[in-house]
Parts: sequence; structure tokens; C-alpha cells
Amino acid sequence: MELFYSIAINSIFYTIVIELFLNLLFSFIGLSRRILLNCFTMLLIITPLFLRYNRILDVVTLSFATIIGLCVYPVTLSIMIRHLYNQYSRTSIIPIYIISSSTFFMLMVLPEYGSLIIYILNLLLYLNILYIIFPGRHALTSIFLLAAILLNFIYLSVTVYTLNEIHFILSAGLMSIFVSMIMGHELRNRISGLMKRFSLITELNKKLNHRIARLKQSNDQCRKIIIEKDLELHQMARHASLAELTTGIAHELSQPLTGIKGIAQNMIDDINVEEFENLQAVSDLLKISTLVDKSSSIIDHIRNFSKKSSLMMKPIDLNKAILDAIDLIHLQLKKNNIDLIFVLDDTIPKIIGDRLSLEQLIVNIVLNSKDAILEKGFESPDESGAIQITTFASDITVTMIIQDNGCGISENIMQKIWSPFFTTKKRDHGTGVGLSICNKILKDHGAEVDIQSDGNGTQFSIHFPEEKETKA
Repeated sequence: MELFYSIAINSIFYTIVIELFLNLLFSFIGLSRRILLNCFTMLLIITPLFLRYNRILDVVTLSFATIIGLCVYPVTLSIMIRHLYNQYSRTSIIPIYIISSSTFFMLMVLPEYGSLIIYILNLLLYLNILYIIFPGRHALTSIFLLAAILLNFIYLSVTVYTLNEIHFILSAGLMSIFVSMIMGHELRNRISGLMKRFSLITELNKKLNHRIARLKQSNDQCRKIIIEKDLELHQMARHASLAELTTGIAHELSQPLTGIKGIAQNMIDDINVEEFENLQAVSDLLKISTLVDKSSSIIDHIRNFSKKSSLMMKPIDLNKAILDAIDLIHLQLKKNNIDLIFVLDDTIPKIIGDRLSLEQLIVNIVLNSKDAILEKGFESPDESGAIQITTFASDITVTMIIQDNGCGISENIMQKIWSPFFTTKKRDHGTGVGLSICNKILKDHGAEVDIQSDGNGTQFSIHFPEEKETKA
């Protein structure tokens, strides 16, 4: 019999040690931590007998450790089963705490009834396990546990009369190993589920990254298309403005060309009468050169204004930009008897901006003012249309005000003037992109605009941030 006990004790001890190390590897999982707790408890129970049967050590304190283990074992086993059945209610574990504590106290007071007390403790443990697994859904697991409880109950009922503590230890060891095997199977299923989930997440992550890459590529393409369309919209707006400029181009060029012709004719006349004077010839040639330069400047200005280009932000003299822009359209204003009034402050600092965009901004707003004046009309000969352009500087901004005495803008239209393709003009007189382009130009330059309008005219107040480097 002693040989059988020795083999059984050694088998249980080494099995528990193997369980201990295996579950240490998976201690990050809650199920493994419960098994580890039970393994430590079983080592308290089995180690004294293992040392005794292998003639290593036999001390009274080790027997005391066995008593502690036998009293704690029902608690750790119940915790394992509760976790297996996902029952975390305190009502299922508090009774076993009370019973285990009472058992330890009774063993200290009545050691001669130790076997009977341990037997009763095991019966109460089995009843607690039944209470835990009764509402459980793990049918197959419950059947195995019920079979294990029945076998252990029969084993303890037969051996209780021997009053040998080794039977309780073997029963506890076998029950713990059996429950650990069930939980190990459950742990393997959970790890397998986690691996499948991780594999699925990895696959989904790859698909997500692929989709993100495709969306990023599509987004980049859309951004390029938007930039191209934006430039085309600028171009269309400039062409719309040029449609009104072209009527003055012929007259603008005819004057210097007529002058060139007259001066050349004068030189011919002077040569014919043999009164050629070198100084007079030089003076006339300089006049010819000046007029030709003026013609070239006008042509280049119109060509640059209509050219498709990206923004070139640099320090700009706002007053010069205003004069250059008005130079393109002043004949249109003159033709319609609209007076231009300049109140330009020569001391304003430069602003950071794109010259062509600023000219386009001024041209579009002034042309809209011209249309508002023509729409209003002036019945009295003493009244006429007027557009006043004012510039001044404050502490941090440079302000440009364009004010007209036209028909004004109603409140319901005021909310729509920045919308693309919105226009109150006839189809052949407006595209609806002029002010929307102005809004884009203002945003590109970090400018703020304030519009005031009534039946007596409209005022655009545009505030540009001044060039920081110039503020010294």
C-alpha cells in the first residue's frame, strides 16, 4: 500500500508542478491565473507528503501547511469553477469562504476529529460546486464534473473510516487535476479563439491599410484635380473680365500708334525740306520709343492678366496693384461716365500677395461696382456714377476700401454673392464666378472683408495683414 501511496503522491506532485509552469506561460489570461492559484494551494497540500514519502524531510510545520492547504483548497477550486462558468456573483463564493475558515478553526480546536471535519468540508464543497454548475450552459463539462464529484464522494465515503489523511489529499489532488484538465481544454479553446481573432484582425488590418492607401491615392488625385480646376476657374474669371477689357484695347493701342505715325511723318517732312536737326531727331526718336514701350506694356499687362499661373506670394505695393488694375479697365469706366476717385495713402506698408490675383480681385470688384451703377441709372444730368478707392494702414492691417454709389445689394442676395456661378446679371453679361474667385483670393491672402450696402451703394472694406518684415 505504501508503494501505491508513494506512486500516487509523486504522480500528483509532478503533474501539479508541470501545470504550474505551463500556466505561468499564459498568466496573462484570467483562466490561467485561477489555475495557478489552485496549483499553489495543492503544493501546500502535497509537498509535505512528497517530502515524507521520498524521505527528504519530515517536519511538523509541513503537516501544518497541509492543513492550511486542505482548508484553502475548496476556495481555490470553487474560484476555478466559477470562472469556468462565468459566474462572478459573490453569493456563490462567500459560503465556501465561511466554511473553510470555520473548518480551519475546528481543526485547531478538535484535531482528533480531523478526518471527519475534512470529510464534511469536502461534502459542502461538492454541494457548492453543484450550486455553481446547476444554471450553467456547459452541458458536457457539467457531466464530467458531476461524474468526478460522484467518484470522489464514493471514494471518500469508503475511506473515511480509515481515518487516514492521505485519502483526502489524494481526493483533493485528483479533483484539482481533473478540473485543471477541463479548464486547460477551455483555455486551449480560448487561446485558439484568440489566435483566430488575431488572424482575422490582422487580415482586416491589411485590407484596411490597402483601402487607406487607395483612398489616399484617390484623395491625392482629387486634390490635383481640384487644384487644376481651381486654376481653370481663375482663368475663366480672368477671361470673363477680359471680355469687358477688349473693347478698350483697340482705342488704348490706337493712340500711341497714331502718335508714332505722326512723329514719323514729321521726321520725313523735316528731311524733305533739308532742315534736319540732330537734336530734334533724337527727341522725336525718344518719343517714338516711349510710345512703343507704352504699347508693349499694355499688351504684356493684358497677356499676363489672362495667363494661367499659380500663386507667387511676395511683397506687393497695394497702391501700385490698384493703379495697374484700373489701367486695364479705366476706359470702360470712362465710356460709361463713371468717375474714379483715388484716396491712396503713400505711406502704407507692403503686403504679402500675388500681384496678378490682387489685380484680378480689384478688377472684379470694380467691374461689379460699374454694373451696379449702370443698373441704378441716374436721371438727373447733375448726378453721375462714382467709384472711390481708398487705402490706409492700421497697426497690423492694410485696408483697401472700394465704394460705389450704385444700386446696392439686397440682404437675400448678400448671402449668395460668394457662391460659385451665382449671378443677377443676364446670361450673356455674367458668369457668376467673379466674386467666388474674389472670395478664394481673399482666403489665399489671409484677408478679411466687410461689406456694407444699401440703396445708395456698396462698400467693400478689405483688410490685408501687412508684411511683417516691413514693420520696422
